[in-house]
Amino acid sequence: MKKTFSRYNKCLQGSTEMALVEHKAEKQVCKEADNLKNEVAKLQMKQLQLLGKNLTSVSLKELEVLEQQLSEGLLSVKEKKDLIGILPFQEQLLMEQLEQSRLQVEELRGFFPSTDHLVRSYLEYYPVERKNSLMSHNVRGPDVTCACNLEKGDSDTTLYLGLPSDHHKRKKPERESHSNDSESQ
Repeated sequence: MKKTFSRYNKCLQGSTEMALVEHKAEKQVCKEADNLKNEVAKLQMKQLQLLGKNLTSVSLKELEVLEQQLSEGLLSVKEKKDLIGILPFQEQLLMEQLEQSRLQVEELRGFFPSTDHLVRSYLEYYPVERKNSLMSHNVRGPDVTCACNLEKGDSDTTLYLGLPSDHHKRKKPERESHSNDSESQ
C-alpha cells in the first residue's frame, strides 16, 4: 500500500510541476503579446501623426521634428522624380553623340588607304612543316606510338637558326673537311 501511495504522490508532484512550467510559459507568452500590442499601438499613432491626423497630443518640439522629416522626404521624392524625367533626354543626347562619333570615324577612314589587302602573316609565307614529329598522326586512340628511331651511340642533334626551308641539309662533319684542306695545301 505504501508503494501505491508513493507512486501516487510522485505522479501528483510531477503533474503540479508540469502545470507550473506551463503556467510560466503562458505568462511569458501573454507578456510578449502585451508588448507587441503596445508596439503596434505606438506605430499606428506614429502613422496617424505622419499623415497629419491626431496631432493634439504632440508637443511643439515633436511637431518641428515631424515637419523636418516630412520636408526631407518631400525633397527626396522630388529629386527622384526629376531624375526619372531627365533620363530619357540624356539617353537621346548620348545616342546623338554616338551617331556623330560614328560619322566622324567613317569620315576619318576615308582619308586612309583601304586595308582590305592585309599583310600576310609570317606563317602564311613560311608554313611550318612537321617532318620530324615524334608522334605518328595517322594513329588515333590511346595506343599512340612513338615514331622515333634511336641509334646506338652518340645522339646527332642539330640546331638551325633562321627560317625553315628545304635547303638546310645536314652538314658533313668538320673533321673530314679539315683533312681535305690540309692535303690541298
